[in-house]
Amino acid sequence: MDNESVVKNWHKAIIDECQKRLGRELTNEETMFITSRTGFIALEIIEDTIKTLVGPELVNYLNSELE
Repeated sequence: MDNESVVKNWHKAIIDECQKRLGRELTNEETMFITSRTGFIALEIIEDTIKTLVGPELVNYLNSELE
């Protein structure tokens, strides 16, 4: 199985959901927060988390490594 394509599609789905929830494009830092993860468990956690957040809470989560 080609895990690389699965991971890239998962990244895209997470990014698309974040952009939909925020109503804007993600910053480079926010995108890197997502795309720097390649493990299935990490991506599942990110996906589950972003689906519970909106607005400032989501922005804070996506930028949590900058603090």
